[in-house]
Amino acid sequence: MTVMSPDDESREGRLTAAGRMLAVLEVFRTQPSPLRMAEISRHSGLSTTTTHRLMHELLDWGAVEMAESGGYQLGTKVLELAAASGDALRLRERALPALLRLHRMLRVLVVHLSIRDGFDTVYVESLRSAHGGVSTNRIGGRMPLHLTATGRVLLAYADEGVQEGFLARPLEVRTRFTTTDPDELRRTFSGIREHQVVMTARQVTENTGAVAAPVFDHQERVVAAVGIVLNLKDHHLEDYLELVRAAASQVTASLVPPASD
Repeated sequence: MTVMSPDDESREGRLTAAGRMLAVLEVFRTQPSPLRMAEISRHSGLSTTTTHRLMHELLDWGAVEMAESGGYQLGTKVLELAAASGDALRLRERALPALLRLHRMLRVLVVHLSIRDGFDTVYVESLRSAHGGVSTNRIGGRMPLHLTATGRVLLAYADEGVQEGFLARPLEVRTRFTTTDPDELRRTFSGIREHQVVMTARQVTENTGAVAAPVFDHQERVVAAVGIVLNLKDHHLEDYLELVRAAASQVTASLVPPASD
């Protein structure tokens, strides 16, 4: 049972009903899911009773769902709303043909399209195989930038202030191979800008790797990244560099307006 501090009780008392609901949803934005009820209560600063009631309302509406491994994760309705937001929706629509071609061509775990939101990569499209993918790389899922191939692409082309702000933070470790050394990551960023593609291996799980490439808009700004996730036992990352880079180029071409006569 979560014991609330006087400060938490005071905060909950000041929140409107909508504010309490948003406090619960904010936990899913900032914490890796799936999440247990006690974790949601603790991170939201709400009582167990309030959290229980709100979570059941969100569950009934479809904003959250039960994960196979237990706990709660964001549900389809919230993910669809996130994917349907302005620029993300237009980007997803333009990119989908190239992503589908890549997905049909390759037998990989996931083909996805990512954008950067602060220090996270956010998946705005995720095409998974019948046996691939986890809750974090579904549409609307988030991951710290350094952990994923698409995240490293997005960070490589971010402003220097964004890069240094990210690298100054404690970086999350998922496996014994996770790269957290700032100098090594800076060298990776340089290589991405030079070759416009990147490979990562065993960063999130020890049996998976990824390849990603940047998507540019008509002003040559990187607005997204195309990536694939594959099982290292069955694939060699090097075999997919050109395919992923070509798919990202196709998405870039779809964003560039046709030249006028």
